[in-house]
Amino acid sequence: MAVANSIQSELDEAEHVIRQQMARIAELEIEVERLRATASAHSVLREIYLNPASPEGNRIKAAQAALNVETPKLQSVPQPMDLVAEEIEPLAVVVERQRRRADALLCEARNIEVSPSGAVRILPKPGGNGSSE
Repeated sequence: MAVANSIQSELDEAEHVIRQQMARIAELEIEVERLRATASAHSVLREIYLNPASPEGNRIKAAQAALNVETPKLQSVPQPMDLVAEEIEPLAVVVERQRRRADALLCEARNIEVSPSGAVRILPKPGGNGSSE
């Protein structure tokens, strides 16, 4: 009787393992189907031409179609940009140039008066003769 119980327990264990394996196989089949459904055109072509069970004509057509993706065409590369750096100007030279410009603008400056009514009047330059120039 002990031998029968031992055999029965081994059969039960084997049945349990087989059920787990069948469940895992079903999960993997679903995963494979999902991956195939989201496969790109190139991966489908690659699968066809790598499958030795596919007809030779189909494999050749798939390989030809996938060729442009796997080995891109050689194209000429544009020349690098011809860049020229600006000359670095010392700060003292920049300051002197800006001061000369500011002085020139001050010589041309005029006083402007805007009345509350919006009328604009140009006042004579200080030290000027009162004319518009």
